[in-house]
Amino acid sequence: METIQIKQVDAFTDMPFGGNPAGVVTKADSLNEEQMQLIAREMNLSETAFVTPSDKADFKVRFFTPGSEVDLCGHATVGSFHALHEEGRLDSGRSVFTQETKAGVLEVERSFVNGQPVFMMTQAKPRFEDIGASRGEIAGLLRIDESELLDTASLKVSTGIWWFVVGLKHLETIQNLKPDFTAMSDFSERHGLVGMIPFCLQTLDPGNSLHMRAFAPFVGINEDPVCGTGNGCAGAFIGHHGLVEFEKETDLVSEAGYEVHRPGRVFVSLLREGGDVSLVRVGGSAVTILEGKMRF
Repeated sequence: METIQIKQVDAFTDMPFGGNPAGVVTKADSLNEEQMQLIAREMNLSETAFVTPSDKADFKVRFFTPGSEVDLCGHATVGSFHALHEEGRLDSGRSVFTQETKAGVLEVERSFVNGQPVFMMTQAKPRFEDIGASRGEIAGLLRIDESELLDTASLKVSTGIWWFVVGLKHLETIQNLKPDFTAMSDFSERHGLVGMIPFCLQTLDPGNSLHMRAFAPFVGINEDPVCGTGNGCAGAFIGHHGLVEFEKETDLVSEAGYEVHRPGRVFVSLLREGGDVSLVRVGGSAVTILEGKMRF
């Protein structure tokens, strides 16, 4: 029987039981892909991250949902680097580290706020696609009236993985969503999506910039509490459509997870070059709430 050390880290929060929980195995060298998938299924969290050595970056990180591997995961990246920081495996003389992922080699920056580490990950360059979905079809997936959709076109967006981003007008609408998960799963499969990101610019906290939710039934996650890649795509969408005015750079604060009683906060930084968003960084703090051994 083999054993591994494993942690559960709540990301995008500074309080236990908030944000988005991720499984993290910081020393996964001995595991094969099948074992990683079994461990992720056993953890039964939206993602579990596995850290191994890399010849291209400081670390290689792979991300698994209970059912499949995904190219990138924001909250599990924050969770992984938080765990590596706790273990003293991040050089204290450096602030920027790199991770090799299936979405490419990406930077993760560590800073400190009130003595606590905050990790900001650079995501892949934003890509946008109009898949031709009608407003009626989109409203039907969310089970809302078409009039609740923003006038800006909903888009397929990737900052590492593909989400379908939909702007809504009212906070009350997004809080009370009861999507058609069966239809949404079929829609995601047909269009090569992880899932759907509805957001609005009305917020519970007036100091925040947007309120969002993340639905991914196609990969077995009806609702992801506080999604890093989803927030990256929402931020890119906001910048692409000019929903927030800025010339070169802006910082947004996203709130999420309230509807599933796991409130969290995500920092989203956008850089514009040549008229469109060229760089997205997403990050936050984290809390380790569980660590131990798994036998298999």
